[in-house]
Amino acid sequence: MMLSNGPHDLRGRHIFLTGGTGCVGRTLLDYLACCEAAYGGLRVSVLTRNAPAFRARYPVQKQYLWLTTIDGSLSNLPDLAEDTTDVIHAAADTHLNIGYAAWIDQIVNGTRTLLDASFRAGVQRFLLVSSGAVYGPQPVSLSHINEDYRGAPDSLLPGSTYGQAKRVAEQLCTIAKHEHGLETVIARLFAFGSVHLPHDGRYALGSFVRDALACGSGPIKVAGDGSAVRSYLDGRAMAHALVVALVSGKAGSAYNVGSEEAVTIAELAKFVRDRLSPDREIVILGAADNTQRSRYVPDVSRIAKLGAASRSDLGAVVSDVAGARPLDKRYSADAPASG
Repeated sequence: MMLSNGPHDLRGRHIFLTGGTGCVGRTLLDYLACCEAAYGGLRVSVLTRNAPAFRARYPVQKQYLWLTTIDGSLSNLPDLAEDTTDVIHAAADTHLNIGYAAWIDQIVNGTRTLLDASFRAGVQRFLLVSSGAVYGPQPVSLSHINEDYRGAPDSLLPGSTYGQAKRVAEQLCTIAKHEHGLETVIARLFAFGSVHLPHDGRYALGSFVRDALACGSGPIKVAGDGSAVRSYLDGRAMAHALVVALVSGKAGSAYNVGSEEAVTIAELAKFVRDRLSPDREIVILGAADNTQRSRYVPDVSRIAKLGAASRSDLGAVVSDVAGARPLDKRYSADAPASG
């Protein structure tokens, strides 16, 4: 099968999207704009608590006649339009901004509420954007983790809250398929980079780009010892894979979405430095890694069988995160596939 990240034909679909103001959501909207430009006939409704704030964070939205904002939240969800064909649930904080118990409520109850609304509206397909965190710590001896791995987060550690909550959200999707016949598909997202990735310190790649672009001659700082292993999918490939999973994924199945090309955090810092600011020093702070996993690299052969490319040009990813790659090179309909 030919692997591609090109625009997908979504004519006739009305997609309801949560999480549209976040990094995943805005990257996905950029890709959906490419799909609409190539084929037409797409409608997208984005749930937002604050439409003016959404327009400020995503100003290009006002140009898109196919994109509508819906006022509300998962705790105050309006009924979905009766012509809604698909739901993409990408709303969930990946970092703790509230208490642990409230975090579980946000993820689990939000998923339950949206599933119930989908039943009432007669939605055909429901994509849950989950996370590789559901697997728990990846054994160092396991180079790439696949969807059949039976590990789990440690329930005795507060830091496992996000992964555990995502597991329950996945279980709710399984129940929805079993009891209501809703075609639910799960996408377990690993690390990626796009122009929308925050530079505020929550993500290593964003932090390195921030340090590299900072005024003055300050160093690029690596919080740990640099030995942790990650992989980074480019945003276009990530968004394409999510749409492929939505449209073509087997109902009741899960698909890893990420890159198989591993890189240590120290190597990533050096790559960012060489790409953006060659004269900067890199400082390895050597602090203990608080992610509870030293390796986080998926096996993506299952989603590849559906035609989603997973190979990434790390240089292009870094340029996107830095905002240095022109928009037409990221999302134009004729942009070359990365696979």
